[in-house]
Amino acid sequence: MRVQFQLVPFLPKLAWLAEVNLDEMTASVRHGQHVEVRSGFFIEGVWNGPFAKGDFGRTETVFGSGGIVSGAGMLFVSSSSTTDSLFHARTGARLTVSNSLPFLLAGIGDRLDPSFTGYDRCNESIMLGINRYIREIPTSRGTVCRLMYRNLLVTRDGITEIDKPMPPPFRSFSDYSSYLAHNLKLILTNARDADRATPMEILSTQSRGYDSTAVNALVAPFGVDKVFTVRQGKGRDVWADADEAIQVDDDGTAICRVLALPCVPIDRRAFERRFEDEHLFYAGVHNNGDANFKEVFQHVRDVAILLTGCLGETWYVVDTYSKDRSKEIGPDLTRWDLGNHGLGEVRLQVGFVQVAPAYIGGRRREEIFRITESDEMMPWRLGTAYDRPIPRRLAEQAGVPRDLFGQKKIASTVEFALPRIPYGEDLRREYFEFLVTNGLLSRWATLSHRLVHRINAIVYFATPRRYRAIYYLERAISRLLGREYRFPLIWQRLAGSIFCFCVNKRIKAYQSRV
Repeated sequence: MRVQFQLVPFLPKLAWLAEVNLDEMTASVRHGQHVEVRSGFFIEGVWNGPFAKGDFGRTETVFGSGGIVSGAGMLFVSSSSTTDSLFHARTGARLTVSNSLPFLLAGIGDRLDPSFTGYDRCNESIMLGINRYIREIPTSRGTVCRLMYRNLLVTRDGITEIDKPMPPPFRSFSDYSSYLAHNLKLILTNARDADRATPMEILSTQSRGYDSTAVNALVAPFGVDKVFTVRQGKGRDVWADADEAIQVDDDGTAICRVLALPCVPIDRRAFERRFEDEHLFYAGVHNNGDANFKEVFQHVRDVAILLTGCLGETWYVVDTYSKDRSKEIGPDLTRWDLGNHGLGEVRLQVGFVQVAPAYIGGRRREEIFRITESDEMMPWRLGTAYDRPIPRRLAEQAGVPRDLFGQKKIASTVEFALPRIPYGEDLRREYFEFLVTNGLLSRWATLSHRLVHRINAIVYFATPRRYRAIYYLERAISRLLGREYRFPLIWQRLAGSIFCFCVNKRIKAYQSRV
């Protein structure tokens, strides 16, 4: 296959779009300034091998995305994590592939359909894992496809999805921990490889929880440039617009000190000072809670990897899972929420690749759970509701004292009231105009959004401790009906509209740059 590459300076740093002529077997790739391009491949990412070999299509450990050129065609490679996807569409003999949904839609002259109210379901289906997510995303002119985890092989014989290799079996903690450490060493070596046009910085995060502590215990021997800690985590039973006064201590500075990692404190509420890129978050996912990363972005100079604790469910004890969740203990990379999945578009602009180590070997989840429940892990069991033996052992063996982490569940996500409405006044005004113009909400109804959010908060956070009347009324109705009942949230039909609005807004930016 003949491929022509075109650097477009005004594109986001890591965005790319490939147009393939299936009749002639030629392709053109437009890309941002920090997409690495060689004669045989292009990539915005890292993998567990030497950079110059460009063999990221043969591994289960790759983060970011790219393409590999051969005489027979091209292999488009997706991330090993579910935090990022490829998007593609075919019109006749033309196949278009991109690592950005807005860029793809701009490239094919399409947009999301404001009348379709199921974009929230499309995004939430990611939690079902790599075999059950909704692949087709409705648009104004038809559909485009989301491709998660698997690779896309394009040849004269057709277009085929290709599975990544399975990781090796894990029979013991040593098997698993050695596999994690070895692959992380290779990934960091790849990121810093001198064969890159721009070697990548290594950034990480640190809280007082299990996942980030385990990640940093694994990578500390290989060197990290900066580790960011949110000193105050989210308050309980309130949305982000009301938790400033009840935030809790989540400062990981002491853990960084033990691991000899350079620690940089950040403010999870930095969005209050400036949130001009808010639409990029919602162009990633409709219920985005990842604005806690916002202050990290000012520390990314050119291009970097950002280590996160995403998919920490892999390290839970079996008792954490209810019976109806037992099917999640399998190879499908299912999730409990979409935390860290809202960075897909903003990371392309800022210039970082999210690397979530729990995905390394993550398809061997059943074996990881057997290790968690094994006798060899008993010294690292606490017997509490917040118990994670594998990350505890990783951290304690790296010298982190037991009492510094994993004592209680804390989060730093920034979750706004439901349904999500832009925080910034200008973007909110533009969004309301979008809703009115498309007949989704009347103009007078937009004036009641604060009341709607207040009512929804009461319904959402009703417990025996708080909003007890609502909680016990729901219990009484549940007994009468013989099934669980919850009061519905107001305006829930608009849950996916903010995603549609922000993707379409982002399309205009791509159209103006190419």
